[in-house]
Amino acid sequence: MHHYTYLSIDENDGRMYIGSRSCKCKPIEDTKYFGSYTDKTFKPTIKKILKIFNAREDAFKHEIYLHFVLDVAVNSCFANKARATTTGFTWAGQKHTPETIKKIQKTSKNMSLETKEKIRRAHLGKKLSKEHVEALRKSNIGCVKSPETRKKISEKAKGRKCKDSARQKISEHNKGKWINRKDQSKAITLENIQTKEIKFFVSQKEAVRVLGVHQASLNRVATGKQYSCRGWILYKN
Repeated sequence: MHHYTYLSIDENDGRMYIGSRSCKCKPIEDTKYFGSYTDKTFKPTIKKILKIFNAREDAFKHEIYLHFVLDVAVNSCFANKARATTTGFTWAGQKHTPETIKKIQKTSKNMSLETKEKIRRAHLGKKLSKEHVEALRKSNIGCVKSPETRKKISEKAKGRKCKDSARQKISEHNKGKWINRKDQSKAITLENIQTKEIKFFVSQKEAVRVLGVHQASLNRVATGKQYSCRGWILYKN
C-alpha cells in the first residue's frame, strides 16, 4: 500500500481540499480520486501530491498538521467541512443551517429508546478532543436554561449513583475550597496593617459581618494559607 497527503483544487472558484489517502497503485497514478468532500459545488480538476509516507499513521498525522495550521474547517479557501484530529474530526467553527437544525431536532425527537441506547453505548469511553471541549464550553457561555429544561435535568439526575472514582475526583478537586463550619464559629483577633488597630471577634462570622470581608478569604488568613484579607491580618501576641 502507498500512503500520501494531497491537495485538490477547483479551477473555477479556486477552492482547495486537503486529505490523506492509501492506495495500492502509486500516488502519481491515483488520478481519479480527489477527496471525500461532501460539498456538491466543489468540483476539483487538479490534484497535487503533497507528501508520500511509508505508514498510514504518518500520512494521517501530516493531514492533521495541515488542517490545524490552515484551519480548513473555517477557512473559506477550503472545501473541508471538518478538521482532522487525533480522536476523529472536529466541527469547531462550523454552523448548521436552520433547515439542518430542524432536521436534527425532528430526528432526535422521534428516536426510539433502543436507538438512543445504541448511540450511548457506542460513545462510552470516547474522549472529546480539546478543540471539541472548548467549542462546547464557548457555546454554553451566556446560555440561560429555561425552567422546563432545568426541571428535566433535575428529574434525570435524581436517583443516579455517583461512581467511587468520580467521588474521589470531586473530593480531590474541592480540597481546600470548602470551609469547615467549625472554623467559622471560632474566635479570631485581627490587626489592621495600616492603622495597627486590633479587633477581637467571637467568631469568623462576626468578623465577616462587621468588616465586610469574604468568608473564604478570612478562613485562609486564619489557617495561614493567606497573609491578609482587605488589609486585615491575623493578630499574634
